[in-house]
Amino acid sequence: MDIQVNLLKNGNEKAFKKIVESYWPRLYRFALTYVMDEEVAKEIVQDTFLTLWEQRKSLEEDTCLITYLMVINKNKCLNYLKLTKVETMPLSELSEVAVYHRSNLYVLEDESLEILITKELSAAIDASLAKLSPRTREIFIMSRYKGLKNKEIASLQNITVKTVEFHINKALRQLQCDLSKEYLTTFLICFYFFFTQK
Repeated sequence: MDIQVNLLKNGNEKAFKKIVESYWPRLYRFALTYVMDEEVAKEIVQDTFLTLWEQRKSLEEDTCLITYLMVINKNKCLNYLKLTKVETMPLSELSEVAVYHRSNLYVLEDESLEILITKELSAAIDASLAKLSPRTREIFIMSRYKGLKNKEIASLQNITVKTVEFHINKALRQLQCDLSKEYLTTFLICFYFFFTQK
């Protein structure tokens, strides 16, 4: 079991705060892209973490927190856009922002986006990461799955930040090469937000 998940399940508030600090930027960028309002995006991310806290006891042992949070975040963005009623309004009556909201609503409703949490994609990611050297894979997991910052990883691994960046970029290139073939649409939508560097 991931230490963060274990601590969270047991109600450790320090662990929860660490998770919020680690994943807030990525979730905020994702929400802001779709709702196009800074305050609304902040509220959605706050609600996302509140949901995580409320559901912490039901987390599975192998839960990947960023994937779990991204799905909650995505669904909250979708719910917000549905409440705006933009999908039922005539195009001629929509403002420029509302037109974007409508197109973003369709993107979020696309079932292919749900591939983020399917076992199929998880297996594809695992297979891709398995091609990497043990150290590159470990550094990538520390960064993207455990939410550690590059400086923290460098300190733990006794290497430079530049070396950490090298390994992360190497892993990202491998994932892009492997995943973009079968999951091109989803990959292009999610790559920046899911795998972007902190």
